[in-house]
Amino acid sequence: MNEQTMNLLPITPDSGMKKPKWSYLYAYNLGSLRDIFVYCAHKSKIDKETLYGDIVRKISPPRKHWINKKGKNKEDKERLILEYEHAARYLGLIKRTNEIITPDFDTFGKEKEIIIEENQYKDPENSHSSASLTDKEQKAFLKIVLNYERAKDFLWWFMDFPKFNNSNAFQIQDFRKYGKPIYISSEMVPGKKGSEKLKRDVDRKIWKIPDKYIRLANSVFPKWFMELGVIDKVTILPEFSNDRKIWHMFYPIKMSTKEFLERDLAKFLESTFLEKDEERTLWIPHLVYFLSQKFLCPFRAVKISIENLHKQDFEHFYLERTSLQVMKGHLRYKENYIKVNGFYRSTLRIARRGVRNGQE
Repeated sequence: MNEQTMNLLPITPDSGMKKPKWSYLYAYNLGSLRDIFVYCAHKSKIDKETLYGDIVRKISPPRKHWINKKGKNKEDKERLILEYEHAARYLGLIKRTNEIITPDFDTFGKEKEIIIEENQYKDPENSHSSASLTDKEQKAFLKIVLNYERAKDFLWWFMDFPKFNNSNAFQIQDFRKYGKPIYISSEMVPGKKGSEKLKRDVDRKIWKIPDKYIRLANSVFPKWFMELGVIDKVTILPEFSNDRKIWHMFYPIKMSTKEFLERDLAKFLESTFLEKDEERTLWIPHLVYFLSQKFLCPFRAVKISIENLHKQDFEHFYLERTSLQVMKGHLRYKENYIKVNGFYRSTLRIARRGVRNGQE
């Protein structure tokens, strides 16, 4: 399907936004935004230049460094800090009057107080690595993020458009109940930071991501909603992709880690893969994709459950090691393999219980 035949994904028009100006945010990491907000709240009031210096010295960067030493000028070198300051201001975490920055409690005050409380025992004056959002922080941040129309548009693409005709037509509960997986192609658009192709489970069509949303849809919003525990991601590799190309499946999390780990995975694997065979070898990248798609649970929960099977009953569920030579040639599979005792495992050999599984 070429670009001319792809339908353009719907978005909220500027006229439907509370703050349409400067509404494209490129701060990828909510944890870093949290750290900046908490630091400003600790300071109560701080001038912009001092804040920028303190961010570099005291707040863990979302990448290797806050400052790009190869930048052509001061603004270019501080581009990453500028992006995060702008995102924090747009989301209402901080506000700036002239050159003075203060925490902003004008909206979502309760949620912001929760974020402050969750960080009350951290020393903002000492540099530390950015911790993952706590459960309470996730819930607080989700309310703040869902007030941002462009982020809500991304979740809208998981939904049935005839039933939910705009991004305000559903709540997060509706998303968790009715949302279906989407698939974003790995084919990069020249000059853009991502792909323009998106497939939807709900209508089985390929859609075109609007140009201004390409970076947001490929990088920013997937990372935000994964941090918030709303969606997760699994990679579909050419070996089992319908078009022999790489796609990234993003899916609503509908089953918690606890719920999935309580399931009898051994029984499920036997009934699914050993109906006619006594023994079978399953490729891990395909297995984790299959289970993620089937149960819509966190990707990490799938890996943990498979590893637990191996440790508890390796005679019937044995994870085979991947050679270093194979790993060097298949680095793109790395995140899809399971690492046990320092070794990547590429296949799971399963045998019907009562039949001993071979071991290396």
